[in-house]
Amino acid sequence: MPDPLSPGWTAASGFAEYVQKNTGNIYALTSLLLGEGAVAEKTAMKTFTELYTRYLHDDFIPQPFSLDAYRECIQQCSRAAEECSLFVSNGLAWEDQIVQVLWYGMLLPLPAISTILEQSVPVLKTRLRHVREQMCRLETLRPEANLFVV
Repeated sequence: MPDPLSPGWTAASGFAEYVQKNTGNIYALTSLLLGEGAVAEKTAMKTFTELYTRYLHDDFIPQPFSLDAYRECIQQCSRAAEECSLFVSNGLAWEDQIVQVLWYGMLLPLPAISTILEQSVPVLKTRLRHVREQMCRLETLRPEANLFVV
């Protein structure tokens, strides 16, 4: 049995609390970016594995706002999307998909998104306007279903 007072044990227990607090958001983000399934789950696990490695080396201090978790998750999702060729799954550029998911899917406020992506709020507003325009264009291109039943 491990010594509960050892530094490794203490670090692991502190990180466990961090994981419990952030698992829902990270899994939601991976699912929104990559779709639900094994790829999203694997990416969420890779996110926490990478964060734990940094946590053990004192390169990481858990914050109330999960800035590091969101950033690491986006990096891991970008790698997974590249491996699976998911960058243009919904007609938007990958960077626009990230902004779309953080704003419309995760419902984060613009200042939080600005901090995560390290972009100014005015730049994000412009990107969101561009995303909305693209989404409207894509909606007009989709054929309407015939809902009549004979």
